[in-house]
Amino acid sequence: MVRIQLFQALLIISCSYGLIWGGKPERYATSIMLIGFFLTIAVAAPVSERFSHVEVRILLVDTAMLVSFFYLTLNADRFWTLWLCAMQSIQVLTHLPIIIIPELLPQAYGAVAAIWAYPMLIVLALGTYRHQQRLQQYGVDRSWSDFSALQK
Repeated sequence: MVRIQLFQALLIISCSYGLIWGGKPERYATSIMLIGFFLTIAVAAPVSERFSHVEVRILLVDTAMLVSFFYLTLNADRFWTLWLCAMQSIQVLTHLPIIIIPELLPQAYGAVAAIWAYPMLIVLALGTYRHQQRLQQYGVDRSWSDFSALQK
């Protein structure tokens, strides 16, 4: 249970930091992560059945998060969003082994499916920190690329 408490503490710290000190891309990423976290809790199978088969509803939440991060990556003037998108892609792909190897241990599936959330929260915090550094150094930090539909 320590890993759950560690994750929740990291989630609260990183997301609070992103919401309070981040620019618009950091806030969008924070929103995606928080919505994904709560949806995952809402759709997860009962503990006794969790990860014993493909968690289709969690896969759908992970895929929606991937699409959201991809959209953010295309629009944001930030490099770290690409890292989030890549990590979420791996997160989605972690659901494939249980399809190919149905006898895979539920603990292994669950661990692999959850592991990428930790570095994603760290990347969000680092992206927020870099945003603050650019604001201090230049006085401004563009949020959106020139081609972004979110530029307004």
